[in-house]
Amino acid sequence: MLHCALMTRLLLALAGVVLLAVTALAAVWLLGQLLTGLGLFIVGAAGVLGRLLWFLLITGVLAGVVYFVTSAWRPSVREPVRPLAPRPLKARAGRNAPEAGRAGTAVRSEPVRAEPVRVPPAPVQTTTPELSSEPVRAET
Repeated sequence: MLHCALMTRLLLALAGVVLLAVTALAAVWLLGQLLTGLGLFIVGAAGVLGRLLWFLLITGVLAGVVYFVTSAWRPSVREPVRPLAPRPLKARAGRNAPEAGRAGTAVRSEPVRAEPVRVPPAPVQTTTPELSSEPVRAET
């Protein structure tokens, strides 16, 4: 009976070692899957960031070219800007009302009197186009 108990202990120990090895192998496989996913994510992020870097470099260069070209058409001011002095008031031709000194200031003007517009009545046709082959002429 001692021999049977010893063999049972040996088989249980061997089964424990096999189960421990299988569990360790599963853990290593799972860790490999996680590291593979993490590696793919890092490689993908590096690709996206690389393309973003190229985009930013190209747009920076193009923005610099645009800034250079626009500054060539609009040279920088080398003298200090003088304040705007209003123009003196002068009389208009045909009226005694003064002209405005600056843009945006009110100008006095007299109201314009308008006559009603008279529209002449429409001409009357002498014949109908369906019954006659001659062109239609209106009476004036």
